[in-house]
Amino acid sequence: MKLLIITPFKNEEDSITQTIDSINKQTTKPEGWILVDDNSTDTSPGIVKHYSQRIDHFHYFLKENEGARATGKNVIDVFNFGLSKAKELGIEWDVVLKLDADLVIERVDYLEFILNKFKQYPALGIASGTTYVLHDGKKVVESKHKWHTQGPNKFYRKECLEAIGGLKPFKGWDGIDNVLARHHGFITEKFFEQPIWHLYPTQTRSTEGGFNKGIIREAISYQNRSYPFYMFLLKAVKLAKARKGISALIFLFYGVKLKVFTKPLVTKEEGKIVREFLKQRFLNGFKYTS
Repeated sequence: MKLLIITPFKNEEDSITQTIDSINKQTTKPEGWILVDDNSTDTSPGIVKHYSQRIDHFHYFLKENEGARATGKNVIDVFNFGLSKAKELGIEWDVVLKLDADLVIERVDYLEFILNKFKQYPALGIASGTTYVLHDGKKVVESKHKWHTQGPNKFYRKECLEAIGGLKPFKGWDGIDNVLARHHGFITEKFFEQPIWHLYPTQTRSTEGGFNKGIIREAISYQNRSYPFYMFLLKAVKLAKARKGISALIFLFYGVKLKVFTKPLVTKEEGKIVREFLKQRFLNGFKYTS
């Protein structure tokens, strides 16, 4: 299968070399790798341009600043820009990987492993490895749900991406894509055999406002996807059990506020699909490759 990689980046000078080296060591190479500069002000564009002069399938592009940035929408705009550049270059692909620029991939067969899964299972629509963070020297997996493919590293089968109408340009895009894919009969699966070190998760960046700001953005993503209120309660309880009482209260406060004063960004029909998805999730009704 032919693989296209798209990497959005902005001011990633401290990590992007590690990500690039992780891919260059892989046993399988992509047909093309589009790296889209989202108006960086550090040295990361120079790093990428250096590699682009040495590697044939490596392509640097600058996406011009188009004004105000919206959380979630911006990353999808950059991803779609990368898709358009791949088309201009005539790059053919069966699977596209949206890969962040702050990841260190542990195994050299990461691309080969995932592509083989797509070959073996025609129903596999979206896949990912498992990102983790280091906390006191220990690996902490960011999401333990097998159905939940993770935004920093997402593989999409072309037919699946087309079936769900592309990626939603709002916060929560990397959750609703799984929901819609499964509605269309595709499998979404995270493969725990492929661990990936996430160097700088969004909620840890000072420029993003820290952890509690990340909690507010997560509440927004829940409402964007039309999650029922009990999902907000479950999340708040989970935060409280993790001894993050203030964060639990913040999440619940914003959850109530959003439910009362804002509307979901998915359609009513998609809202019904979300509720059916949650029902299947709680009943353990999901299919996987194994």
